[in-house]
Amino acid sequence: MKKNKTLFSIQILAFLLIISNISTAQLNSPVRDWAGLTQYLANNAKQDSVYVFFSSIASPKKGSLKAKFSNGANSNFIWYKFDEANPNVVNPFVQFATENGVTESNLTNLSRGGYRVSITRISDNVTEVYTCWVMIDDVIISNIEIDNNCTFLSLDTKLQPSKYAIAYDYFTYWDLSKTPVHPEINKLGTDYFKNIIWHASNSLVTFTSSSTLFLLIQNTAPLYDSKYDIRISNPFGRILTYETSILIGKAPKADFSVFTEVDGAWKDGGTEPEGEAPLKMKLESKSINSDSIYWRILNDEKLFKHGGDSIVWRDSLLFTERIDAYPTPEKMIPGKYPIEHIAVKVSTGCRDTMTLFAQVDTSTIKSDAIPNVFSPNGDGVNDFFKLKEPVVNISSIKTFNIFIFSKGGTLVYKYSGNPKTWEGWNGQINGNKADAPDGVYYYIIEAVGWDKKVFRGGKYKGFLYLLRGK
Repeated sequence: MKKNKTLFSIQILAFLLIISNISTAQLNSPVRDWAGLTQYLANNAKQDSVYVFFSSIASPKKGSLKAKFSNGANSNFIWYKFDEANPNVVNPFVQFATENGVTESNLTNLSRGGYRVSITRISDNVTEVYTCWVMIDDVIISNIEIDNNCTFLSLDTKLQPSKYAIAYDYFTYWDLSKTPVHPEINKLGTDYFKNIIWHASNSLVTFTSSSTLFLLIQNTAPLYDSKYDIRISNPFGRILTYETSILIGKAPKADFSVFTEVDGAWKDGGTEPEGEAPLKMKLESKSINSDSIYWRILNDEKLFKHGGDSIVWRDSLLFTERIDAYPTPEKMIPGKYPIEHIAVKVSTGCRDTMTLFAQVDTSTIKSDAIPNVFSPNGDGVNDFFKLKEPVVNISSIKTFNIFIFSKGGTLVYKYSGNPKTWEGWNGQINGNKADAPDGVYYYIIEAVGWDKKVFRGGKYKGFLYLLRGK
């Protein structure tokens, strides 16, 4: 902890020393907006002051400097400016002004560049020389170029001068610690854009933060109307801002849920809805920024190759009228069906599509739907051999044939038709009102599903016990 405190004290002392050097220098600028020191690269190089002046169209500003001898004595002043056209000559500073017999010399209306003053005390001809750099920060955001379309929104910030000029020309000084060549140092310019923040006035608009002058919002484009602003905080503490007008959210976003009917109630089918044919579904739109929605159920790929229609079912409506749709169950025979939901914003011509796949299972009779014993004795309990809960257990069967044989192989009963309306076998032989005797019988069921497939054998064959109990 003591070591950390010592390090912190050294850092504070170094900072105060820099500020002291700037504020008490014999060449300074009391009206500058920012002051710092150069970063000449030679070891133990004497650093010079850098003064930055903020200028704008509303409040234009040039540089100004004040110089005096260290003890304030009457002196003669010779002013020089760094010749950027010839930076690597023996003496790149060119004289441009003088002032004699005064204690202080002031220059105003200065352009950006390096300045040097030679101050000779009149009383003893002792000379002091000071150098500094003047920079004018008159950068403005002139415009934001906008490309707002169905797939993305791009905002491209334009500056005066250009970004390149700001980074490599505007805030450059030459390293006077290096001779005879004075390399350029442009760190202040390259750091100009290190702190950039984009913001949308509508909190519903979200995007990945960008720390550059260019903002791209895509996948998806903005769904809501909003203004956008950029904020540049430069190394000198100056803040540049620019705000667009309200930009229309052009793109819609398609989103929907699929519900399947289970035991008479709607159940959320998630991202992979499934069920037995004929599958009852409810499609519910959750689309954003759309005024018209469309539904399409495309055919199973194999069924389409075998001559089926490319589109099994479709629907369209205004979003304000309703948001749900109910595909025709009889169309949903076994297969895998792409369900397309298309959201459209008519005013912009933009659309978006979301697709889920519904798996419709092969038609089956559930194993527990077929009983193995019944007692046709007229007591009103279990008097018929029939399928249990046909609405639930055989919902996917369209028609069926049932054959019942005695233990000796004699056909005693048959039925062909809709299994949901079949009343069952009452235990009489071939409908002639003669009771079949107690014993073991054998049944065969041929089920035809909504996909027109016939199922034989397996769980559709079995033994049945007739027990009258009288």
